[in-house]
Amino acid sequence: MTGKAKYAVVTAVAAVIVAALFFTYTLWNSSGILTMIPRPEESRPYVLTETKEGSYPKALSALLTDGIYALLKDGTPRNALLTAASAAKEAALLVEDGGGGMTEVYASFRFAPSDTAGLKKGLLPDILKVVFKEASVRAGSERGVFVIESEGLSSPVYYTVKGKNVVMAAELSVLRRMEEASKKSSANLGGKKWNQEKSCPAHIEISDGGAITANAEHKFPITVEAAWRSLDPKSPSDPAGEIRWALVNLGKPVEAYLSSTLKARKWDTADCIIPEPLLLSMGIDLPPLGGDPKDWPFPLSSLGEIAENLDMKDDQIREILSGQTVFSLGGQNRILWFSLPGFLVEFSGRSALMSELVDSFWKNLFFGAEPKPLPGFTFGGTTNVPFSVIGAGRDGIAVLGLTTPQSINAKNRLGKFLKDDESVVGWMLADLPRIGGALSEMTKMSSFLGEESAEDAEPYDDGDSGYGEEEPLAEPLQPELSLSPFDQGITDSFGNVLKRLGRVLIVWETPLSGRINWYKTAAK
Repeated sequence: MTGKAKYAVVTAVAAVIVAALFFTYTLWNSSGILTMIPRPEESRPYVLTETKEGSYPKALSALLTDGIYALLKDGTPRNALLTAASAAKEAALLVEDGGGGMTEVYASFRFAPSDTAGLKKGLLPDILKVVFKEASVRAGSERGVFVIESEGLSSPVYYTVKGKNVVMAAELSVLRRMEEASKKSSANLGGKKWNQEKSCPAHIEISDGGAITANAEHKFPITVEAAWRSLDPKSPSDPAGEIRWALVNLGKPVEAYLSSTLKARKWDTADCIIPEPLLLSMGIDLPPLGGDPKDWPFPLSSLGEIAENLDMKDDQIREILSGQTVFSLGGQNRILWFSLPGFLVEFSGRSALMSELVDSFWKNLFFGAEPKPLPGFTFGGTTNVPFSVIGAGRDGIAVLGLTTPQSINAKNRLGKFLKDDESVVGWMLADLPRIGGALSEMTKMSSFLGEESAEDAEPYDDGDSGYGEEEPLAEPLQPELSLSPFDQGITDSFGNVLKRLGRVLIVWETPLSGRINWYKTAAK
């Protein structure tokens, strides 16, 4: 080998090494913000986010901070940390169940170099003066720690600057824990690698801490990882953004079970009946079900009970619920002078079984009422008893529910969102602003019916009733009717959060992953 050739080889190797070092440094540097975040406990629910400028999930903040029962109420330092995250160029947040009814927030931010330099001197930059209004900054009792006090906050926020990172917390002890965690790679998330769409500007990880499987034989946390980006919609019907999500760290046995049980199949979008106006519609392709319907998980157990009331056999119930099923809230129905959303369930299967299902629906639940024919369906129909009821079918589908015939039309609503040749396990389409409005109306009606019931009750009798002092009077003819499990304040607060959001489509593409598209406008 000549000298020039050796020189060329050495140069090439050196270039590769330099490039590798640069690449490694870049990756390390991009995740350095997570070095200040302590590793969460798997046994506790948590939400972890890492975002770049303009990509912070404001919807998540709204769910955590808005409403009278919010976890992080307005005017608290933890609420302010979430607001600060949306102002940072880069932000890493860990919101964790701290036990004892407390929720803790760990925050690591990156701002413009000039702003970081000012914070290191105890000077609040303009971008944070919007978050901490009429605030003052003073040196804390420990070296390098500063305290932000604001008239709008119930208690101060503590921060320190570590290199490019500005570390903030609502408690000094939490700030200390973050500093200690940053010194040990096993105690922090500095080495965390996002698996979903690494090029996306925003990532999130949500864990239930094992709450969902708490009563199961095998307990494990269910964790979802997701990445999202904004899109440029050309028309109102185009999505404004997309989220890619996946179930992670479930363990090989659980992942193998889900992969073998759930299968992605093509959906006949033209045959999926979605009522209008739409609130929520969900379709899922269930595997063959075994065992007693009473032992199935909710909501399948409830459907099993309804099917039993229809005088259907267990094997028929299993066949009806196995396959593609669509649940919908939408359309209109009227009870008294209230206009309420309707409810619709669509089953698919053998034509003979679907016809028998519809016949049993009318015979056993509505005492043999004679339904009027419904256009577009070959058997069953609709009637008023006094609210609108639909029980109809055609070919291999049956549609049962409480909604007006006008709520069902022939438009291929699902075809706007799913491709005809797209195979998926399931999907859900939700119009969040409409759901928010409907929740409030349903609670008002429930409250009204409760007041009417109280007014119709007999006056209180001070005489001896013959019952013990602590033994309540039985009211067999006065069943409690509640259309919402929440009081008006809770429902209005949650409803107002939903009203500020848009429409979302969740697609369960494979047993372990899928996508979410969101839209700026309400469903048309």
